[in-house]
Parts: sequence; C-alpha cells; structure tokens
Amino acid sequence: MNGYERVMATINHQPVDRTPIDCWLYQKQFLERLEADYGPREKFIEEFGIDVFVGLMPFPNQHGRKFDIHELADVPLENPRDPKWLNFTDWNYDFGGTNIATAVRDHKGKRCVLAHCWGMVEGTSSFLGIENCWMNLGGQPQLMANFFDRYADWMCIQVDQMIEAGVDMMTLSDDWGSNGTMLFSPKSWRALIKPYAMRVVQHARSRGMPVNLHSDGYILQVVDDIIEMGYTSWHPVQESAGIDPREVKAKWGDKITIYGSLDVIDGLLKYDGEELDEYITERFGIYAPGGGFIFNGGHFIQPDIPPLRLVRAYRLVNKLAAQFGTLH
Repeated sequence: MNGYERVMATINHQPVDRTPIDCWLYQKQFLERLEADYGPREKFIEEFGIDVFVGLMPFPNQHGRKFDIHELADVPLENPRDPKWLNFTDWNYDFGGTNIATAVRDHKGKRCVLAHCWGMVEGTSSFLGIENCWMNLGGQPQLMANFFDRYADWMCIQVDQMIEAGVDMMTLSDDWGSNGTMLFSPKSWRALIKPYAMRVVQHARSRGMPVNLHSDGYILQVVDDIIEMGYTSWHPVQESAGIDPREVKAKWGDKITIYGSLDVIDGLLKYDGEELDEYITERFGIYAPGGGFIFNGGHFIQPDIPPLRLVRAYRLVNKLAAQFGTLH
C-alpha cells in the first residue's frame, strides 16, 4: 500500500499493512536544525514512510488589518475561487511548510494530501483577533453567528476548489478545548459552532472527502456530536489537557480515527531515550489494536525539540507501525 491508500483505508476502518504515520514538519526553525543534524525534510519523510503531506490554506483575512465586531457584517470575504488560496506564498517568518497546490503537485498519488484549513473560530479570529473573538462569542453571539453563516458558505466553495485541485482530505482547525474542560459551554458550542462547522463537514463528505478535526484541549463533552457532524478523524486527542486515551479508544475508537498520540510537550520534549520509547510504545498499545489510528505528533514539531531525538523516536515508530498491520 502507498501512503494515500493506507490513510484512506484507516479512515474507513478497513485493513492496512501497517499503522499510517505522519509528522508535522512545517516549523521553519526546527527544519533548519533538522537539516543541520540529520538532513532535509524530504529525507525524513522518505526514510520513515510518512504517509501524509500537509498543504496550508492562508487565513481568510487578507485585508491587512483587524476589524471590530460591528464591522464584521460588512467585511467582504474575498473570492473563494481566486487561485491565491491554493497558491499562497506570503507566509509568516516561522512557517516552513507549503501551499495546497504545491503539496498536490509534489505528493499526490504517493501520500495523502491534506489541506489544513481554518474552522469557525480560528477563521473568524483572523478578522477580530483571538481575544476579541472569544469575548464576542459571549457578548455578541448573534453577530458572530451571522458571520459564521457567511464563512461556512465561503468554506464550502473552498472545499470544491480543493477537491478539483486534487486534495485528498482536509483539516478544519478550531481549538475548542482548554485544560480539563472546553473553552465555552457545550450548550453554547452546539448553538454557535456546531451548525456552521457541520455544514462544511457535510459538504465535504458529500463530495467524498474525509474531514479531520484539529482541536487542542479537552473536548470529551462533544465527541458524540463531532462524530454525528461527520468528522472522520480527530487530532491530537491531547492527553496533557486531561484526556484519558484508554477512555477515548474504548468509547469512540470504532467510530472516529484517532490521529496523533505523541504530545509535543508532555511526550517528545519531556522524555528521551528509553522513557520516550516507553511512552510511544504505550500509545501504540492503546490506540493501534484493531486499526483506526494514524500516528502523529500533537502539533508542529517545535525548535526546542532535539532533531536526533525525533529521528530516534520515528525509528521506533516504524517498527511499531509494522507490528499493528491488520491485513491478513
């Protein structure tokens, strides 16, 4: 199986030759350290059989300034069919990844090409700023919902553009959780976020594209909703926020693919050597039996991670992934 086939089979809970593997190597300063100590990203993804490659969608606010909540209704959402959304190059100084069109060009057919897109809260935060976005979710819920309604329709057209460009799968990135609980009540989330995110997810699924949820933090109160909405995988399942991986596997492991397990801070930064080996081996033992698991870090690999620690970890990951194949 190639990377694309392996990921799609896992998403559909079908047998695979080994556990799929991913590693988000898109932080520029870490990539510079990796190249100095080991070699370029391309060497890493070939040597360690990385099955996914991510292309990033730029933030929807490309106006060059932030807006007030009372301006939001009149803020134009730029033409979603503009080629710039797939071909963007004006990234922040610390981003070392690439755009969606380049990811498709370089990896289509070999790996699952995953478009990383911005969900309701994170997309809107690019217009308001993160603090004002959260404040207005409580203070101006109707104005926020009105914008989410427009943004969801805009994102549905982006979905069509990505599918036509050759994207295999998408992430909607929207951090809903904190430590031990959600950033807002499940009731508010169900009223303000769920209907509009679900519109995008359902549209993508109707076109045959799987949708991954990236949400940091503790969100166990709404996992059943997430499955109902049509999300096919969930990243990162953040243990450091209080999530019990055994509970997640037991309750939902047959309903949604777990995509993650290597916490960048409480795993990869905290441990080294045999302790890190034990950490990774334990996560494989929890999540990999029966499939429905894609191994990945919890976020972009950060510059304070020693590159050779990551290399050592992924040598073990390759051995473990082979042990948990489900093809017979």
